[in-house]
Amino acid sequence: MKQFKLEIISPNEIFFEKEIDLVIFPGSEGDFGILKNHMPFLTSLRVGIVYIYLDKKLIETFLVTGGIIEVSGNKCSLLTEEIINTNSVSSETVTDESFNKDDTNLKKMKDKALKKLYYS
Repeated sequence: MKQFKLEIISPNEIFFEKEIDLVIFPGSEGDFGILKNHMPFLTSLRVGIVYIYLDKKLIETFLVTGGIIEVSGNKCSLLTEEIINTNSVSSETVTDESFNKDDTNLKKMKDKALKKLYYS
């Protein structure tokens, strides 16, 4: 079993909690991946996409505006203030109301991202 536990936590809820194979984060110094038995560390994120893999397949993607990653004892935790499941934004089966809500949230996150200077 080559899996570890990933938690994505926002102020309002536990957004994602599952055993996975690989996660790729948009680190402030560049993208990085986490696998089982990764060494413990703590780092920050920039605005970008989080890619989550299970059984060698991409199962989820999330847009984050930043956050903190902690890895310790085969557990990875992402603490973030703003997160959107990108699968729900691009889904063809969403209702107009949920699409408009996601679209508004996505625009707010993009505006916030443009105000930050990551590569100066």
